[in-house]
Amino acid sequence: MRERLLKVIHSPWCLLLPLPFWALVVGFLYLQNSSTLQDAGYEMARQRGEVAFHLVQTLRYWNAQHGGVYAPLTETTPENPYLDIPEKTIVSPSGMALTKLNPAYMTRQVAELMRGSSLEINLTSDQLMNPNNQPDAWESQALNRLKNQALSEYVEVVGDRFRYMAPLYMEQGCMACHAHMGYQLGDFRGGLSVSFPVSYVKRLTNDLHRESRQTHLLAFLLLCITGSLAIYGLQRLLKYLQLERSQRESIIEQRTASLHQEINRHRESQERLRFLAHHDELTGVANRRRILQELQRLMLQQELQPERHLALLMLDIDHFKRVNDTHGHDVGDTVLKGFVKTLQHELRRDDLLGRYGGEEFLILLPDTQMNQAWQVAERLRLAVEAASYQHDELELKITTSLGIALYAVQDNISQDELINRADTALYQAKREGRNCCVIWQASASD
Repeated sequence: MRERLLKVIHSPWCLLLPLPFWALVVGFLYLQNSSTLQDAGYEMARQRGEVAFHLVQTLRYWNAQHGGVYAPLTETTPENPYLDIPEKTIVSPSGMALTKLNPAYMTRQVAELMRGSSLEINLTSDQLMNPNNQPDAWESQALNRLKNQALSEYVEVVGDRFRYMAPLYMEQGCMACHAHMGYQLGDFRGGLSVSFPVSYVKRLTNDLHRESRQTHLLAFLLLCITGSLAIYGLQRLLKYLQLERSQRESIIEQRTASLHQEINRHRESQERLRFLAHHDELTGVANRRRILQELQRLMLQQELQPERHLALLMLDIDHFKRVNDTHGHDVGDTVLKGFVKTLQHELRRDDLLGRYGGEEFLILLPDTQMNQAWQVAERLRLAVEAASYQHDELELKITTSLGIALYAVQDNISQDELINRADTALYQAKREGRNCCVIWQASASD
């Protein structure tokens, strides 16, 4: 999962991820804001209708407070046939005929003046006295809702017009004209409607919508650029961290490898030191101390198991000093190593070979009786005699002499005495002409 996420982040297409994301976010906010602006436009239109209604109502109230007002009697302002009061029409001292305008008649006159303008009003009645107050279809619906649902206002967009209506109730000033119709104070009388084009609302909100589009578009661009820059910075940071991690891992691997090499060198050195502590550096066989320790161990073991047998061979290379003096010590070392390999090839699995000193070697033969020791010694002698040793272009042949000594618990002799017996037998083999095997006899040492 982590690798897949890193792969996506490092992809060049990742820089485009802010576009659909912020398009959804900013688009959603724009729709929300547009809806809010639309609601605000609707509210402004409602308030305009409300203001117009209250303005007309204020004029009507002023008229009622003064018991009606007189206006010149003209063709456009004739007598109100529905007004039955004394002094409905009078003549001024200057001879001008004046007719009284009650609130309803004055409202009707104002409505006629405003007809066809950007703002129209219309007075309607629940029970008609004046046929001119006949409501249209929408006004009838609005009157029913205002009356039946006791609404304070009714607002609706009808076609390309915004329409507003608020209720009218019977007041004291209205009773003079409408009491005969059965009305009482506070009864629902009718309504005053206000209408104006929807384009008025659009004019109010168009600038706001344009500013909203520009603002949201600018926000979208800035957010996309910022998001892409952030992702680019994240890509750079991740690449840097990965590079730094790779470098650290490389350093750790190098140091770990170096440490392993050092540990291996130290281990090899320790193993080499342990090996050299018990082995001869030139030939690789047990050194003097190790072979003597093994001899001591076998002699102690035989004391615990007297029925077992132990044979000791001491051998050296005949005329080895002549090889060194004639051909040099390098050739002598080659001969010694080849001599040891020949012996190891012929020895049995439990036999132990060790360098006693110079060209002298000791061979321990556990569980070996006299005749078996003689057979082993002869096999070794013949193998050495048959072998040849190559150094560069020089080929040498050598022989070996062997002294054989047997150890028995009843002899009650020490390790040094046993070695002396084998050495005495080896000396006897040298006296007998070399390249032979001699078994130690008690009479030979006297």
